[in-house]
Formats: sequence, C-alpha cells, structure tokens
Amino acid sequence: MSVFAYPSEIIREAEVPLLEAGVPLMARAARALANISIDTLTARFGRVTGARVCVLAGPGNNAGDALFAASTLGRRGAAVTVITLFDRTHDEGLTAARRAGAQVIAFTTAEADATDAFRELSRADLVLDGILGTGGRRGLPEHIADLVADWAPHRTGSLIAVDVPSDLSPDSDGAEARLHADRTVTFGGLKEELVDPRVHEFTGSIDVIDIGLGLDTEQAVAELLDADDLSRDFPRPQAGGHKYSRGVVGVLAGSEDYPGAGVLTTTSAVSTGAGMVRYLGSPLVAEYVIGVHPEVVSASGRVNAFVFGPGDPEPEFVQSATDALSDSHIPVIIDAGGLEMVGRAEAMVGTWMAERPIIITPHAGELARLLSRLLGEIITAGRIGQDPAGWARQAADLTGTIVLLKGHHTVIAAPDGLVVLPEPGPASLATAGSGDVLAGILGTLAAIASARHRYDGDDQPVPSREWARLAGLGVLVHNAAGGRAVTASGFADALTEVVEELIHGAS
Repeated sequence: MSVFAYPSEIIREAEVPLLEAGVPLMARAARALANISIDTLTARFGRVTGARVCVLAGPGNNAGDALFAASTLGRRGAAVTVITLFDRTHDEGLTAARRAGAQVIAFTTAEADATDAFRELSRADLVLDGILGTGGRRGLPEHIADLVADWAPHRTGSLIAVDVPSDLSPDSDGAEARLHADRTVTFGGLKEELVDPRVHEFTGSIDVIDIGLGLDTEQAVAELLDADDLSRDFPRPQAGGHKYSRGVVGVLAGSEDYPGAGVLTTTSAVSTGAGMVRYLGSPLVAEYVIGVHPEVVSASGRVNAFVFGPGDPEPEFVQSATDALSDSHIPVIIDAGGLEMVGRAEAMVGTWMAERPIIITPHAGELARLLSRLLGEIITAGRIGQDPAGWARQAADLTGTIVLLKGHHTVIAAPDGLVVLPEPGPASLATAGSGDVLAGILGTLAAIASARHRYDGDDQPVPSREWARLAGLGVLVHNAAGGRAVTASGFADALTEVVEELIHGAS
C-alpha cells in the first residue's frame, strides 16, 4: 500500500509536542524493535534463549531504542553485549540493558583495543545498529569505520538498523566495508533518505513503526507505490459511462522510418482501456495501426489526452497536432523525439505547452541532454545515475512538467517537489520499444482522468502530485505486463490480460 516519506526534521518536529506531553515514544519504538528482533531470531535460529545479541551503541536516541530493546531480549534469555562507541550513550537505556544482564564493552577511541568488540560482533546472531540516528552526520568516526571494515567479511548474523543505517550514503565507494542492514526499523514515519533508490543495499527491507505522530501527508516529499495501490486505484469503467467518458487518447507516434513505435503505442493505449484511440500521424503508419486494431480512428476530433514523440513523427504532423492543442488544456505525454521540444522557445508557439499537465518520459541519456540544454553545461547520463531523484526534481522545477525518469528504479518528480517511486519492475522491461508501450499506457490513464474531471464538472485544476501518482500507476501497469513477456510487442499484448484482471478480477 502507498507509503509516504518525510524529511527527518519534519518527523523530529512532530515528536516534540508529544515528548513534552510525556508520551512514551521511545518505549513504543523499543517495544516494536524488540518484537521484530525476537521474530528475526526465531525465524533464523528457532529461539531467543541463548542467542547472542550485540548492540552498537552511539550517543543518540536510536541507541536508547536499541538498548531498551536489548534489555527485553536479555530478559528473554539472550546473551547481550553492548559496545559503546562514544564517550557517552543513552544512560537510561544502558542501565536497563545492564539490569537485564548485558555485558558492556567500551570501544570509544582509535587507541582502544578492538579485540573484544571484534570478537563479540563476529559471533553475534543479531546485531542492532544504534550508532548514529537521523541527527548524525554521514560517515563514521575512524575507529568505528575500521572496526566495521574488519568485521564485515566475517559477519554471520543478522543486522538490524535502528531508525536509519548509521553509515547511510549513496556513495558506493568502499561499500563492501560498510554496514549493510538486512532490515531497517524506522519510527514515526518513513525518512526521506531511506527511499533513495541508491541506498537499498544498505537498508535491506524497511519496517515503518507508527508511534502516533499523526504526520500530514501534504508535508511528504515522496510516495512509494506498489501492486496493492494499482489493484485499489486502477480506473475502472463506471456504470452508465460511454466511450467519451472513458477517455479518448490522441496518439502521434511512429514515422515512415519507425512505424513500429506507432503500433506499439496505440496497442498499449487500446489495451489499457481507453474509450477511443485516435491515431494522428503518418497515413502509412495508420495503415499498420488499423490493420492490427480496427477500432482505432484515424480522423481528428475530440481527445482527452495526447501522446506524442515515440518513433520520431514527421514534423508536419507534429506541427498540425500542436496547433490543435493550443485551443485546449488537456494533459500531454511527451516521449522520445518529442523531448527535444521541451524547454525550447519555438515550442511555445501558440503557448500549447502552457497551462496544461505535461508528463515527460526520458531515460537518463535523454534527461542529460535536456538538462544540458536548459542549464548550459554538460550533464552526463552518469551524473543522472548518481542522483536520479535529485536530477528529476531539478528537471521538474525547470520545465514545470512531471518528469518520469525511466530506469530499473523509475523516479517520477512533480514540480512541487514530490517524488513518486513505484516498486521496480522486471529486468525484461529493458528492451527496445518498451518506452513506447509505457507512453501509450500513460496516455490512456491521463485521458481517463481528464474525461472524468470534465464530466464531473470540476473546474479546479488537478494538482501536479496527483498526475505524478497517476504516472506511478502507469509504471505499475507496465511492470505487470513486463512480468508476462520479454519483448515490447509481448508487453503490449500482455496488457490486455493485465487490464482485464484489474477491471474484472483474476479468475
């Protein structure tokens, strides 16, 4: 189900009035952490009694969470060792751990002997990482980093990060010698730094523990979507509807050089459940399209959303289509060759790009070229890959569009700063024509949303984050098709089955 992520400072601010009112937030967090630790030990070793648990204790509240949880494990019969890594730690938590029988090892400077700490880590069945929390700086002090690097090749037990992994950084340098959690247990709300696609190898699976903060989703900076969101929110036909209320998609895709793009884009638009698809490109491509889908209309007329760019349509058709768009405010999906128009002054003739939702769908190389043009400096695909969410946000801000940055971890950024992160799809999606299929899916979903908005008589503009979320659902549809085929034409065909199951339910 949909999960929102927040800046750490928003979560900390939400804690303050509750703490001042005496709400036992740490007790709630520690209890949940203890229960997850018990489940981890039981699943892996079949017991808690006799299991070896090691706490890496820093100076902050996440160390307190870990220490109180460890005291519970100690009372359940685990052999607990606490390694204090700074000259201070959470006093009440340490006292509770001692009372439950924990052994305490001080390893607080580079001059200290690491032998005992290394031994306890190496034979631990479970390690709780409570070194640094959300208030800590990136990078571990040298004595801790050296201990972790020495221990990492010898680790045999499970590692649970408390709130956030202490050595969390998207920088891959020396990754093998850093802390790689099997599981991260975070409290109050999902932290923004945990959803960066580059840090998954350090976080493992993530458990978000509700401790009663009551966070406002309007303050979220990211939304994660999965298959459950798709099953719940896919737009199904409404009783009493008709082909126009279901949404009409205009498609300008394919050219005499690349006719297949036109076929793939229209096939996916048809298969995703559009009320009607209009093909508005080359007559030659139209023959191919109608030969496969006789229900596609090749005459101009009303549309609720427009897709153009896949397969580099000829300029005369692009000009005709953009001229027609100047009289409407319908959403537009721009892919492939169409991206060259984004941000160019000449593309604004007739102001067709103004005052309408626009979703652009670049891969890293295309986004690099777009940003290089807009920023006046060389941006490479490699730089995009180092921070996909950051670059997608910047592109959304510069262009005023929803930016769907394609990749294994697709990132969708809205101009207001929200990032939507659909769960990754199968590797089979990385093939020629796959983006054409996605463009058709997005066109249909946008047309359905636009038609419903129109027929509901709602004059208020749809917020950009809602369009970004709709794009995320489109990615999930694409993922589902990718799980049933290995070629783009196979994905387009598989959509019929995927959408039938979403609308009618799997048999």
